[in-house]
Amino acid sequence: MKRVLDWLYPALTIVDAGDGSRASRRGSGDAASDKTARLLANARQTTVGIAASYVYDCAILFGFSAAGFIDIEVPLVVSVLMAAIIGLVSLAHLTRWSLTRRDPTLFLPHQIFAALVCLGVVVAAPQIGFQPLSTLFVTSVFGFLAPNTRSLIASWCVIAIGAAAAVFYTGARLAIPTDTFEGRVLTCAIVVGLLARCMWVVLFVHRLRRRLAAKNESLREAMARIEALALTDDVTGLANRRAITELLSSHIGLSQRTGLPLSIALVDVDHFKRINDIHGHLTGDRALKFLSEQAVAAIRVQDRIGRFGGEEFLIVLSATTLDDAVHVMERLRSHIASCDWASIGLEGRVTVTVGVAHFASRESIEMLLRRADLALYRGKDAGRNCVMLAPPAA
Repeated sequence: MKRVLDWLYPALTIVDAGDGSRASRRGSGDAASDKTARLLANARQTTVGIAASYVYDCAILFGFSAAGFIDIEVPLVVSVLMAAIIGLVSLAHLTRWSLTRRDPTLFLPHQIFAALVCLGVVVAAPQIGFQPLSTLFVTSVFGFLAPNTRSLIASWCVIAIGAAAAVFYTGARLAIPTDTFEGRVLTCAIVVGLLARCMWVVLFVHRLRRRLAAKNESLREAMARIEALALTDDVTGLANRRAITELLSSHIGLSQRTGLPLSIALVDVDHFKRINDIHGHLTGDRALKFLSEQAVAAIRVQDRIGRFGGEEFLIVLSATTLDDAVHVMERLRSHIASCDWASIGLEGRVTVTVGVAHFASRESIEMLLRRADLALYRGKDAGRNCVMLAPPAA
């Protein structure tokens, strides 16, 4: 079923991600060649579909001729004209001239030609005018395939003005041929063909909506992944500086609105440069990853941690007083110091120094971070591996 739909609706053919990645690896030249091949294939398939519609219309006209409603010259002339336009369009595709047009399927020539042929049949054989007018209606419905608004307006104007002129010209001679059994059968065939083409349009639009919905979902997933990557530290998997700072800003706003206490902590790995110098940066990255995992395990569920820069981490402790924040940070410091660092290839133990600050009303985020940073450096000066309180806000 999928192959049938892909053949029926070539304009909607979408190259999957695998094909796209392979094309990019082949280089821009091969990608352009593939695009040209797809355009030609779509154009040829569209031409085949239009030719099939022309054949159906000619068969109806020959049926009316056999039933004695019109002269044989009418379906013969229409057949020759339709064969000519299909031949010219096919030649344009074979010579790749159509690729120089904005619409490689040559939609507008097809539309205008079909409209003129239908109008000619209305004038030449008004006694079966229902048939060409129904075909004209289908032609206008297919205007949604127009590559641009200009083509759509041009096609619609030709059809509307031509139909009005033909109706006024033929007047009372315009008829639905249902006087005989053959006429009723052929009229039913016209109606069935009309409904079938309208159903094609409905299926086309339905499939287009499903394809667009699937593509939009893929885009949403891609955007979500991009956003996650933009807010995630690639070494530790924690929130990066931007993400944790934005989170702190939102918690400050919440604290200002509700009066809930808020504390933060800056955690710095002691002598981390020595780890990089002795064991290398890869081991240093493993140490940061291991430390981040242990820190997440040591803090509370409601606490949030992110990598603030280098070997420094920022922890946001919402609805937490200064005493409670110190208690949580002491537990974290003790847990980090007691971890099995040999499991990642480090000898001895790794410790952290923590600076804790409590948010004061109307304090800016910069001032809060600065006080926590001052507490952190006081802890470094005091010998490291400790939790130090920030000075009170001014």
